[in-house]
Amino acid sequence: MDTAAQTTALEDAPRILREELAAGELSTARVERGYKRIAALQLPVDLKVAWVGNHTLEPALRYAAVSAFVHGVVLGSHAGGYNQHVQAVLDPGSALHAYAPDAIVISLFLRALAPSLVSGGAALSAEMRKTEAQRVLEHVEQWVEAAKTNTQAALMVCNFPRHSVTGLGLADLRSPVSSAALIGWLNDNLAAAYRDDPRVHVLDVDRAIANAGRQASWNPRMYHLAKIAWDGPGLQAAAQTIARALCALVTPAKKCLVLDLDNTLWGGVVGEDGIGGLKIETGDPVGEAFQEFQRVLLDIKARGVLLALVSKNNPEDVDEAFSTIDMPLSRADFAAWRVNWEHKPLNIESIAAELNIGVDSIVFVDDNPAECELVRQTLPEVEVIGLPRDPADYAELLQQSWSFDKLTLTEEDTRKTEQYLENAARTENLRTATDLSAYLENLGTSVEIGAAASKDLARLHQLFSKTNQFNLTTKRYTLVELKQFAESEEWLFEWIRVKDNFGDLGLVGAYLVNLSDKTPEIDSFILSCRALGREIETAAANRIKQKVFNSGAEALFARFAPTAKNRPAESFYESQGFDVIAENDTGEKRYRLDRAQARPRECAALTVTVTENH
Repeated sequence: MDTAAQTTALEDAPRILREELAAGELSTARVERGYKRIAALQLPVDLKVAWVGNHTLEPALRYAAVSAFVHGVVLGSHAGGYNQHVQAVLDPGSALHAYAPDAIVISLFLRALAPSLVSGGAALSAEMRKTEAQRVLEHVEQWVEAAKTNTQAALMVCNFPRHSVTGLGLADLRSPVSSAALIGWLNDNLAAAYRDDPRVHVLDVDRAIANAGRQASWNPRMYHLAKIAWDGPGLQAAAQTIARALCALVTPAKKCLVLDLDNTLWGGVVGEDGIGGLKIETGDPVGEAFQEFQRVLLDIKARGVLLALVSKNNPEDVDEAFSTIDMPLSRADFAAWRVNWEHKPLNIESIAAELNIGVDSIVFVDDNPAECELVRQTLPEVEVIGLPRDPADYAELLQQSWSFDKLTLTEEDTRKTEQYLENAARTENLRTATDLSAYLENLGTSVEIGAAASKDLARLHQLFSKTNQFNLTTKRYTLVELKQFAESEEWLFEWIRVKDNFGDLGLVGAYLVNLSDKTPEIDSFILSCRALGREIETAAANRIKQKVFNSGAEALFARFAPTAKNRPAESFYESQGFDVIAENDTGEKRYRLDRAQARPRECAALTVTVTENH
């Protein structure tokens, strides 16, 4: 085999292995073999994960690594010592600290941590059982605080699975301090404790194991022999839940779900069966399956995912259906709409252009295998989900997709469709404007700039993770790093919020300036594509100049690092008066702006407000 062929074979090996592992059920034997083969490929690691707890976690670690690999994420793994979770985070010389994980998974098994909450505690007083449950909660909270203080990792905290049998048997539900009641109390309080903490993620392992079957997931022999707390389907379900959360740490959620219409959102073909022949009514089992699927789509929309429609139909037939039929989805739930007789790949590209997103941010769903295959072949960047024959299976199939997973939802997520519809109104305003100045004036844009604080970090992390077009250096920072920047006096870290006559765009941008020495440098400058071309970036640059040069600096430095997607920002610094002082073969440029040239640029169409303390 020649060198070129060897190189091709090496490049294809991960894809071939991923497809092979995705083709069948991940049995224990296939996981073991797959884990070794992934390791043999020696691929760059996307996320370094440490696993700690008081039961044997290596089986779950391997299953999670293989599941994540199937979904395009390579996990590095470190297994902590048995029941050494506290020592591992407190001891700076521990193997965990040497590994420097990006994420830490902690799983504590109640049977080992507080046996009386599982069995043998029925004879204890109610007060003693409550005290024991409180002790467990405090133990977890203390570990979390220690891990937050001593590491920079994201923390994935597994909640406590209920057990298949209870000490009080049939009378268990009558007791307010039964095993089920106290474990439920623990899980509720654990979730509440970290609901607003963007760094700590509580994972619902209890639900995962319940769905898999509690009795089938517990093997007392394996627990007593090897301290394996999860077995069989429970092991797979728990590990997959953890893997899904780990993937969400490094893989941005898809932005848009493009849907077919006939036999996808309702049963039947509107152009042939007519409005009365469509199956979407309550009381009809097929119609109720489609209703359930539409409700799941509304849940996905609530995560900040845009819904769009592509259908080969007469527009008037579809308009009549949506205006006549009482169903969960309405016309207003769709950010884009293509009802015509064009090929669906062309319509998908048109939707991407309208929404100003990449086609690689789109998931396409259709019941027709031929349409699915056409999109796969024509637009390989688009993820395609082919629906099964039975519409009763549609909802669960979409719920099982990892493509829309987000560990944290922000205010901007909940308004995503509304924001894009507002943007369509802005586009129409541009179309009818006589010139650019008139367009900007008619928008009535208000810009607010303020210091980044803890409550902003989840949204700022989204922007740093997802923004590509106007991103001068495309640096991806973790939540921990962003928090450190926000708290440091050596960094200027400010956000940009925008409103106009058409609506509230929300928090759309940020910049990060290193002030640690006498030569300040803009480290990062990002702005959502929804806010481009409106002089907002100029207003932010004016603010940076003001802050830096009012502090006494003689010069401000900056850098542009080109990527495949950030060409719209290529000449931004030149437009703000910066001089290019170096450029390499890749197109990366370094800039300098001297105090004498640091004049603010005009952005008269904007009203700019600065909030000094946030």
